[in-house]
Amino acid sequence: MSQLKILFPEPVVVGLAGRQVQIKPVQLRDFERFGRAAAIVIAMGSSKTMEELYAYAVVNGQLRDILRTATNLSRWRIWRLPAAAAVSLMIEVIRVNAGFFENALVEAEKALAGAKSPAA
Repeated sequence: MSQLKILFPEPVVVGLAGRQVQIKPVQLRDFERFGRAAAIVIAMGSSKTMEELYAYAVVNGQLRDILRTATNLSRWRIWRLPAAAAVSLMIEVIRVNAGFFENALVEAEKALAGAKSPAA
């Protein structure tokens, strides 16, 4: 049963404006949208000004959608987040989910290595 833990990672709690926010693993149904939104945020973070990045956070529905599915914040709270907080939270969602995926890949590699090893 302990091998299944990686399949169901536990949410990570972060602080945001004095509130505890759970960052949940991205679900498969949201994975493509998460990937697109994450790629845009990462690309903009390395090539755009902070003002452009904050403007993206305000006008782009993908960011709100991902924050809605990957955190325990309500739509109402997400709509009222300052742009800087929304972008910071999205970056944290990306970081946490990268850790989930990395752990899953390590476990898969271990399982495959064990399956390929000759029986003793």
